[in-house]
Amino acid sequence: MAEATTTTSATGAFNPVSPFTKREVSPDKTFTMDTFLKVLGAQMKAQNPMEPLKDTEFIGQMTQFSSLEQITKLNTTMNNMALSMQITQGAALIGRTVTYAPADGGLPVTGTVDRLSIEGGKVMNLIVGGTSVSSGQVIEVAA
Repeated sequence: MAEATTTTSATGAFNPVSPFTKREVSPDKTFTMDTFLKVLGAQMKAQNPMEPLKDTEFIGQMTQFSSLEQITKLNTTMNNMALSMQITQGAALIGRTVTYAPADGGLPVTGTVDRLSIEGGKVMNLIVGGTSVSSGQVIEVAA
């Protein structure tokens, strides 16, 4: 009895989940925990000794600081999770045939995904025939 074989292919851009799209943020517009502590310190230095900071105001500011710290940790966790998902998606492509558009704008190239590489702990690239290929360059995946 003959075995049935199934071939699957997908066309279109391969766009894995990634929060690492390049967004330019100027350093002076980023509010960090250090910035918050500097503002809080400046407020405490500048306060009138005859009218010290009220307990409720201080508690409110500490709550804001705590929230900022937790949001920062959550953001880091989400970035790590997104990279993990991206690696899982890329690992599923190892051994599969992909067609990608070269970065130089040449004709599409077809090859087999040999392995993955992670650049700077943030960006996953496929290695196709010895060439590093961004997942955004992939236009077709076949079995």
